[in-house]
Amino acid sequence: MTIYATACAACMAACACALAADAPANTAKAPQSTVSPSASCYLARPDVVDFLGQISEKHGIPLEWLKDEVAVARYSETAERLMTPKPGIRKPGSDVVKSPFRNYLAYARGFLTQERILRGREFIERNAAIFDEIEMKSGVSRYVITAVIGVETFYGRNMGRYRVLDSLMTLSFDYTRRAAFFKEELAHFLEFCWRQEVQPVTVLGSFAGAIGYGQFMPSSLDRWGADGDKDGRIDMVESEPDAIASVARFLTAHGWVAGRGLLYPVRADAEIFDATGSGGIAAHATVEGLRKAGVDTGEHFPLLDDEPVLLVDLPQLDEKGRRTTKWYIGTRNFSSVLRYNRSYFYAAAVAMLANRIAGIDEP
Repeated sequence: MTIYATACAACMAACACALAADAPANTAKAPQSTVSPSASCYLARPDVVDFLGQISEKHGIPLEWLKDEVAVARYSETAERLMTPKPGIRKPGSDVVKSPFRNYLAYARGFLTQERILRGREFIERNAAIFDEIEMKSGVSRYVITAVIGVETFYGRNMGRYRVLDSLMTLSFDYTRRAAFFKEELAHFLEFCWRQEVQPVTVLGSFAGAIGYGQFMPSSLDRWGADGDKDGRIDMVESEPDAIASVARFLTAHGWVAGRGLLYPVRADAEIFDATGSGGIAAHATVEGLRKAGVDTGEHFPLLDDEPVLLVDLPQLDEKGRRTTKWYIGTRNFSSVLRYNRSYFYAAAVAMLANRIAGIDEP
């Protein structure tokens, strides 16, 4: 992130707002937002000014600083379009809308490549010192932290090229479906930038406003961001140690248990899955309870009977194109990754990439 130097004068803010549509993009890091002349001048909107006043009062941030920074925000058609849910598939002659078949193998294929595995090992090697420190203090696996960053951004290769300020302003004030959520994220973002002396318009991320190696939303960055390199700042964009420490802090806060794996293969079926109330992200069951419900854990299962777990289904197509499902027991560590992203596919891809980086072929 770029250190914030001096905010433009209040008298220039209005000009910046008026000229935002005509300002040339930074060619080195061009934001992928489309300017809408009717929506780009956010300071002309009473709801925006009122919102900034609330942030100023709540966080003690000078109102003029907030206005100066928001004056250069531009409407992002891309953010609004990509955030809008896509319709499902409607069967001809039917009113029932069905989603496409979810195929875990197709999802995970791009994350379990040899290049991503090798780059993950290189990432661990060059950050060995911070990983040693984290594993000693918290027990969070270096392989899982690396896999999260590998899945999220390919170890920083794909952190996003959208101006986070544009995205969050658009999704807060022009995308009504989740305006309350994104206003909260915008407030966290502006407060974080003020505290860290970062100019908001310089921060690039995803179309939804996620930032850095670990793609933290601003609220997560505010709560769990960590200064891994101990330079007095939290920088998830330029500092690999900060990103590593932040992911570790997030997983620890969400129930990580030292010495546990994430997934263990078992035999089960959809009837058991439904009967046990499975499908959530919390480890609400126990190994013994799932066994009694019919889950076959096989011999020498490594978890204790009273271990909190969840039953995980990964639907996929086999080599002959037939629909099938592989079943796993997920631990509290798997659940902690689900707090990062609530998708079983995502968390399973993290688990399997972590194993591949560590030289383990399963689960």
